[in-house]
Amino acid sequence: MYDPTDERLDELFSLLLRLLNETPTNLAKQSLARLFEQTALAQVLLAKRGVVLDPETAEEALAEHWDEVEALRNELAADALNAIQTQEF
Repeated sequence: MYDPTDERLDELFSLLLRLLNETPTNLAKQSLARLFEQTALAQVLLAKRGVVLDPETAEEALAEHWDEVEALRNELAADALNAIQTQEF
């Protein structure tokens, strides 16, 4: 879950949101598509290995692995911010 009391995290997501709002529409759409593509890829790969996460199972897994998920989420958010910032407008 997003924690607005975490100042570093709040700053990161605020920068991402501001940058997306200021980014040309086509670049913002590409950035969002990339996020959904990564999620879709993870789900496809899991399904090919026989793992299908229904909402309840996904919620349990999220709770069980929260520290890892949070760390990776923050890393991916920082990477996305960097990728958007380095695109030519």
